[in-house]
Amino acid sequence: MVKSAFFVLALAGSAASASDILPASPLMGDVTRAQFMERAAQRFALQDKNGDGVLSVAEKEANLAKLAGVMQQAGKPVPERMSQLKPSRETTRAQFMARQEALFTRLDKNGDGVIGESERLDIKANLEKRAMEAAQ
Repeated sequence: MVKSAFFVLALAGSAASASDILPASPLMGDVTRAQFMERAAQRFALQDKNGDGVLSVAEKEANLAKLAGVMQQAGKPVPERMSQLKPSRETTRAQFMARQEALFTRLDKNGDGVIGESERLDIKANLEKRAMEAAQ
């Protein structure tokens, strides 16, 4: 899930064309834990098409296909590992949010409860590195 979350972060600039699975605009500037988690809740709600509080395997497959399409439209390579992802089980809202909480903790390198500019630059560099590796 952490890898999938990186894809979502990478696509933040393309969110307008994927508005049915991603919030309409990316978070800008410093991002607090509360903002990050609110955005995670919005992403879950957008991806949970039937509103039952569970991302089914079918919903996950549809969301991955949509993200791949957005990446292709934006001229970005679709990482091979993303195209090989095959969801095999459901994810509840609680599970999704717990993973997002863990992701925030991982991204908040200095542990101050905010993803600041230097941390955002680290995230961007990591995403660019992964994109370059995927293109090779």
